[in-house]
Amino acid sequence: MNYYVIAAAVVVGTATGAASVYWINRGVGTGWIVLGAASVGLGCTMVLTAGALLVAGPDAYLVVHAVYLALVIGLPLAGAIVLAFGRPCSPAIIALCVLSLAAIPVGVYATHIEPFWLRVDAVKVAVDGIGEEVRIGVLADLETTSIGSYENGVVDRLIAQRPDIVVIPGDLHSLDSDLIDEWSPQFTELIQRLTDAVPFVYLVNGHSDTASDLRRIAWGTGARVLDNEIETFELKGNVFHIAGISLLDDVYEPAARRVAERFAHDEFPGVRLLLAHEPDAILLLQGNSVDLLIAGHTHGGQVAIPFIGPPVTASRVPRQVAAGGLHELHGTPTYVSTGVGRERGNAPQLRFGVRPSIGIIDLVAEEWPEAGTG
Repeated sequence: MNYYVIAAAVVVGTATGAASVYWINRGVGTGWIVLGAASVGLGCTMVLTAGALLVAGPDAYLVVHAVYLALVIGLPLAGAIVLAFGRPCSPAIIALCVLSLAAIPVGVYATHIEPFWLRVDAVKVAVDGIGEEVRIGVLADLETTSIGSYENGVVDRLIAQRPDIVVIPGDLHSLDSDLIDEWSPQFTELIQRLTDAVPFVYLVNGHSDTASDLRRIAWGTGARVLDNEIETFELKGNVFHIAGISLLDDVYEPAARRVAERFAHDEFPGVRLLLAHEPDAILLLQGNSVDLLIAGHTHGGQVAIPFIGPPVTASRVPRQVAAGGLHELHGTPTYVSTGVGRERGNAPQLRFGVRPSIGIIDLVAEEWPEAGTG
């Protein structure tokens, strides 16, 4: 389907540009040419997108993909055609065509640069009663079908931060179920690299993976998949309790709710960490708090408009929380990773204004500034 939407964007640009040239050569007024070009471009995009949906079925991501490519491929193509063949034309049309070419570097940046421009998102969380400082690394939403240089580089950079604990809050892979056996050894090797360097590695599932997938991948590595479970361990003189809750069919089932409520209500002396794929898991605490909730899922919106933020976050938590980083939500420090991968399937493979990140959370005994990047 990716090739179809690329071809559709070329058709949109060619049709829009050709129609504009025709009207210019016939002496049509500038305003009518602009209106006509917009109508042709929008109409072609709608028709070709409808054709894709007839084949692929209802898919909002496919619609976004088609519109995105129409803007970054079709729009500048139409402008280039007018500049090459639409003579003579008004200064206003020339200016609009030159402006349309700016979509090219935007598309190149959003598709080929920012998605791989990894950053380290470093924050500090004050925890009552903690002794020696403990560092948690967060590797969220890898969402890939294979392990390559980018994915290995992400793990290299995470290990270089020397975390004491690594948590993986879901969407480790985007494999179809019939490909798990073939491709999971690559993911097992990745997890093994983490456990060779970090004493405690914990995973929960998200939307694109399952707890059983993750158990198969983590088998024999020393990493632990928490499927609505609570585990207790000691580290640097501190007692930690980590609860991992699982998604099932894209919702938190009663078992997850019971674990989260018990974790928030019962007595767990020490540091309490709640690991979930979605930040919406905060609602399972029923207004109670833990020392830290760690989640992913939102990708920080994956696209953020300057001075406005992400228009879509796929989450019920406040948009500024879903946009990523450390916040306090319902009395609980909540860290939401922007993730290291991108939405797959028919979604456009892009990031704009939301760089991928690994999270580094330092648990400390006193108040520190909230966040920093590196």
